[in-house]
Amino acid sequence: MNLSEMLSYADITQLSSIARQYGCECSGHSKHELIQSILSNVHRKEVIYHSLEQLQLEELRFLNYLLFENIEAFSLEDLLARVQQCRFDTELQTQAQAVKKTELQMQAQAVKKTELQVQNQAAKKAVTAQSGKRKKGKAAAPPEPPSPREMIARFKSQGWLFNGHRAHDRYLFHVPVDFKESYRQSLLSKLQKQAAYCEAPPHIEDESGRLLEDMGMMLDYIAKHQPGAAADGVLHRRAVQQLNEACSIKDELPGKGAWKFGYGKGFGELPERMTLMYDYMWSKKWILLEQDRIVINETIAPKEHIMPIGELNNIVLHWLKRYRTPIPNVRALVYWLIILSSSWCSLQSLERLLLPLIKPYYFDSAVHVLHKRLVKPLKHFGILQVGYSEHDGMVLQATHYGRRLLSELYT
Repeated sequence: MNLSEMLSYADITQLSSIARQYGCECSGHSKHELIQSILSNVHRKEVIYHSLEQLQLEELRFLNYLLFENIEAFSLEDLLARVQQCRFDTELQTQAQAVKKTELQMQAQAVKKTELQVQNQAAKKAVTAQSGKRKKGKAAAPPEPPSPREMIARFKSQGWLFNGHRAHDRYLFHVPVDFKESYRQSLLSKLQKQAAYCEAPPHIEDESGRLLEDMGMMLDYIAKHQPGAAADGVLHRRAVQQLNEACSIKDELPGKGAWKFGYGKGFGELPERMTLMYDYMWSKKWILLEQDRIVINETIAPKEHIMPIGELNNIVLHWLKRYRTPIPNVRALVYWLIILSSSWCSLQSLERLLLPLIKPYYFDSAVHVLHKRLVKPLKHFGILQVGYSEHDGMVLQATHYGRRLLSELYT
């Protein structure tokens, strides 16, 4: 539903709260007047920009989640968990403050010990005066971010979240459809002004169509050789090396100490590009483990192992679903990467815009997540082209397929 419909079902308490938020001047006792006044204010561009400027970083992350999830209704528990996931800076700051507190305590103990040993009264006074200066010059602590419930309440008072009006969804939360579109456009305008666009690079890497070709080659190889595999269904090293050599795009083999969870079947054992293909084939049950060997399930595998072009959409959707655990806001990040790369854009400028939205995942820093888990797979899918420029470094541009996929996934 659009905002106007959701406002008509909202109670007068929420309407009054929304009206106060937007400075509406109208009767607080007339539901009709409240709705008309809210609608005349809330969609104005300057109001939207002002609302975005007032958001703290945690709130901006939460807003991105609401704008790009294809879920019709959210439970309170879902929203609370998502808000908590958006507060990773707070967690890191808490850890840093604990370390700093320990260091200060150790320093204080050392100073106290030194003072006991010093007998000169003048020296003691100097130490005391210096300590007093430090206290006076101490910066004020930053304000505490709102609690998860406070953030959800604020989003309700902004008219960004509404409770359902039917008996079965009264305790669920909904986001107005037109709100999503208007705030996406406003955020896009804001980010485009900060992105750095450039001329086309001299050399371009475009892997369009290569992934499907190599998946067909992998199916042929498995059908012919039935390679050995470990008990968990991951191919033995020799087969991995042979497949990697046969691929049109060769990738780096993982080292022995690579970690092996979070990003799909075979991650840490297979090259990252091969993992994208192997994980999909395994999940579709095109390949099976039988007596320590990988075999083809010919009843459901593509005929003659030829991959139809339309299968790429399913592969991307599977990838988005698989990466939701390590990268909870993967849908939002993919959207921004594609739409901000409508023309050649430097990756360095995208880092400045997107890294604050990315939560590190175990051994992956935010930079690693952006480069290795997002940009690289999108390149393998043929969604992004990659080039290199002396002045701008790595630059990206969405392919025709990437732009078409954007309209299909985010409508």
